[in-house]
Amino acid sequence: MLIDVETAPDGIRAIRRTSRFWTTRHEAIARVSEAMSSDVVLLRGPAGVGKTSLLRQFAASMEHDTERGVQVIDGGVTGAKELSRVLDAFSDGPSLHVLLIDNFNEAEGLTTDDVLALLRADTALRIVVATRQATGLESPLVALEFDVQVVAAPHLLMSQQEVASVLALNGVESTEVGVETLVERTHGWPALCQLVAARLRLEGLPLRTREEAIVAAEHAGATLTADMEERLSQVITDEVRLLAVAPYVTVPLADALGIDPTVGSVRELLSELQSAGFMWPSATRLTLAEPVREQWLRDIGTRKPDLVSSAQSKLLDHLVRGGEQVRAAQMAADAERWEMLASILRSSGPEIWARDKTAFSRLVGVLRTTAPLTPRTMEALLALDPQTACSAETPTAAVRVLTQLPDAKSASSTDVEALILRVGILRAAGRFALATEAASLLSDALRRSSESGADATAEGWYQVAMTSFAMGKLRDAGLALAQSERVAPPARKLRARGARAIIALMEGDVAEARNIARQSAEDDWAASPWGEGMRIATAWLLLEEGDAPAARTILDDVSASAGARELWPYAAAVHVQSYLLSEAAPDALGLLRSWTARARSTPPSHFQSTQILTARARVLIALRQARKALALFEGPFALSSTTAPAIALSQLYAGRAHEAFVMSVKWGLHHEPSPRAALESLVVSIVADVRLNGVAAHRSAVQRAEALSMRYGLWSPWSAVAPEDRALVLRMLSPTAREQVEKRASFFASSVSVPHLTRREQVVLAQLTPTSTIADIARALVVSPNTVKTQLQSLYRKLEVSDRSSAIRAAHAWGLIETDVA
Repeated sequence: MLIDVETAPDGIRAIRRTSRFWTTRHEAIARVSEAMSSDVVLLRGPAGVGKTSLLRQFAASMEHDTERGVQVIDGGVTGAKELSRVLDAFSDGPSLHVLLIDNFNEAEGLTTDDVLALLRADTALRIVVATRQATGLESPLVALEFDVQVVAAPHLLMSQQEVASVLALNGVESTEVGVETLVERTHGWPALCQLVAARLRLEGLPLRTREEAIVAAEHAGATLTADMEERLSQVITDEVRLLAVAPYVTVPLADALGIDPTVGSVRELLSELQSAGFMWPSATRLTLAEPVREQWLRDIGTRKPDLVSSAQSKLLDHLVRGGEQVRAAQMAADAERWEMLASILRSSGPEIWARDKTAFSRLVGVLRTTAPLTPRTMEALLALDPQTACSAETPTAAVRVLTQLPDAKSASSTDVEALILRVGILRAAGRFALATEAASLLSDALRRSSESGADATAEGWYQVAMTSFAMGKLRDAGLALAQSERVAPPARKLRARGARAIIALMEGDVAEARNIARQSAEDDWAASPWGEGMRIATAWLLLEEGDAPAARTILDDVSASAGARELWPYAAAVHVQSYLLSEAAPDALGLLRSWTARARSTPPSHFQSTQILTARARVLIALRQARKALALFEGPFALSSTTAPAIALSQLYAGRAHEAFVMSVKWGLHHEPSPRAALESLVVSIVADVRLNGVAAHRSAVQRAEALSMRYGLWSPWSAVAPEDRALVLRMLSPTAREQVEKRASFFASSVSVPHLTRREQVVLAQLTPTSTIADIARALVVSPNTVKTQLQSLYRKLEVSDRSSAIRAAHAWGLIETDVA
């Protein structure tokens, strides 16, 4: 029940009758009622958020409650002396007491100590405080004695149903579209909704269309803002309006924006704005009232867009430097500063990912779907967005944005950042010759420049390294990666280490790769997009140790972010090898096709294509199709330390042991190959020698091969020994080497004999499609339908299938046909 205000102390605000045009705030009242289980409930927000009206409605809702006595006072004018009368009034009423304090401001009237004294004096008392200020009631020390619950401004806003009720009470004709737009434009701000409803009622206007709602909301926002500005002692200048650039404000942030009030300090300005109801405290920040913020931003944005743009840049730089990368990126997205968003994601992506993975994915998605394509946004998406990396349109888009960059020579002397962008985008476009030329200029510029920041230096050397890597210049790539790693921040340091580990594995130095991986074993960034290169290297190391199933598990989850996109060809080769060594050889060709299709979005260089080609050759050899493997090298792939071991292996299992022996000896001894290429050639020469000479084979090659394996921890090339040769080869090895080789499976361990098709069956298989009929095939081959039926039955039996679609899939898996699966 409401306690008689005549007997209440001076300063109690009279409870005016609620206007008949105000809708009851049922949801907000229920939220306050629920919070009344605490000793103190704080309603905190700026002017116009509906605190006073809510207190009145809450008091009115308890008017007929005989179990609770309710008093309402104005905290700004009620002093501590009158509080004894408040307690006296409660003592004459019901046993439960509720005190509603409006306009609480510690600088005037009641203080936190006064409120706490009331609570200590009356154990049956509950207090609801409406305030614009930060109060001592939120102190952790107070929380040790009393429960305090805050109902923040967002919980005081009106729902769409409540806004519709306000319009209905005012007799305003409205539609669902109009109400929805009004809520969107006013944010459900009670004062704005009431202003709109009152204006429309007085002028007899409807609210039917989206356009009418927008006009009404803008008029209300301008009116409320102008009314609030009149409460200030100073004129609102353009500098003050810059506060609207940020949704929240602190003194350092205001200084960063360049706020220069005409009177007093920035701290005094913010204090006055808070007292006037423009903003309210939220944790350690002041949050600017949204209607005012929008109005100020609209005003200054219209008149001085350059000033707003400059302030936004200063703000975002300030937030990034202050460790607020997530907030900076979100504000850049909200302000549609796409170049700035791309820069923040590129430079601070790891920090954003570490703090909020969901926000990181969302921001990258916004950049992809909304931002115009520029070199900076393209480069950020190439590094961070899996969808961009996998898109078949990426190479074309990369070519298109290259025209927006200065040419490489002028950029090398004036704009190193643009040169870094050019190198990365040229590789994404498949322009490797131009990328190599630009990377050479970039490395010279990085050596000359002493002014480039650590981030730019690290990224520059990384781009140089990846260009050398793509061209097969592994030594140069390793040196550049070391330069990048030296100055890179932690996440990018791990990215460089991952690429270094893969280079070591490609060359066959497993011991060095294992050492690099060991250094990063406890790295916090190992699970991040920047750790994908290291995860590929880890899977490769597991494969080298003979644990193919574990390697498969890791490689099945390789995505396209950060460095992994440019490591696809090497990941594909390792992934396929893990299939060969884990009893899944028949599925390896299908896996390789999926990798090849995926890699079309990142055109591979000649060196990268060679990696995929040699992986395909190994699969065909494992499937006992060595002649097909040998045919792969009849194209533009010349002999090299990469292809020679694969060609020799193909010759060996195609029945050309002598040619295999000659080639493997030649390339294993006389062309200074890497340890891996040398060992692969030596293994082929050993098997060929055994096949040609049996037990009389020379042991010198075996000894050299063992020495390489022991020195570098490299044993995977021994998996190329087929089961029929394994016993004799093992007999030639020392006990230590034999133990290591026996622990590792053969490429051929899970392969079975490839179905042998007659020439006629191969012709029929070539004509087989999911839509072709027996009559179609018979007509194309000029044979009778019965002949086609007989050949199909034989095909199904040999492929162990029962229908046409299964036959096509099985033929693809065995490499019997090369056309795309329908």
